[in-house]
Amino acid sequence: MQRIREEILIFNIIIALAIISWFFFPIFEIKSINYDLSIIPLGFKIQLFTQQYFLISPLTIAGIAFLILSAIIPLVWTSSRYSLYTSLSALGFGIVMIINAFIYQQRYLHFYGYSVLPTSTGYFYILFPSSTIYGLPLYLIIGSFVISILNAATRARWLYPRRLTLLEKLYSELQRGEVIKGLQSLINSLGIYAKVEGNVAKVEDLVLTKANRIEELPSDVSIFFPKGEQIIIGDRKVVYIDKEGNVEYLNLNEGIKLALTKIIEKVNFNNLSNNENLYK
Repeated sequence: MQRIREEILIFNIIIALAIISWFFFPIFEIKSINYDLSIIPLGFKIQLFTQQYFLISPLTIAGIAFLILSAIIPLVWTSSRYSLYTSLSALGFGIVMIINAFIYQQRYLHFYGYSVLPTSTGYFYILFPSSTIYGLPLYLIIGSFVISILNAATRARWLYPRRLTLLEKLYSELQRGEVIKGLQSLINSLGIYAKVEGNVAKVEDLVLTKANRIEELPSDVSIFFPKGEQIIIGDRKVVYIDKEGNVEYLNLNEGIKLALTKIIEKVNFNNLSNNENLYK
């Protein structure tokens, strides 16, 4: 299970507080001494003296659903930065639904200073001195929207700027389809000679390549008749074939770690060989 980043947790906490608080505090309210019109998660609540009336609205229900969806997406879909864009889009749709609820309230429930009181037989238009109140959930939703934009723009790395780890850098290269280029940079930085041809990097008898299907494998790479060790990196899985032809399937995280381990082994082997030949 991959670790959830702190930036995602902060966003989820704020959006959860917004949703929960909305059930206790209206997101918007027109209030006077004897009259109250508020937007609640299920629609609209109208109160006159001790009488309460409820209007169920699909706008606010859809808004709640999109807010919940925006919080779930980055928790479930952690393998790509596109989950942050999708989460931001879902939150945006939720805010649009809430704005439409505002418009509906202004158009049909309150106009020209008169408030509408629905009854079982029709409507009353009443006029009371009133004040407009924007509730705590609205400010929390706005705050979560700002954080969601930051997450999407920075790939959820705005909390404390830092350099990418080696694994994160390789994941980034993999998402751009350039994992072999990233491994080549690593190999060169370690001072190892690597032969790179297209989508294949060869370090002595170790072959690293990027492919999702057998048809995508280069002509000189075979899973049936391997020459040395082979690591085939896909978008979701990694296949490792040892010198004896044994095949092992790994998840992406374990596969990249194995590739790094094998490269480091070559570094240690080369250094050991050089040391043994120093005084011969």
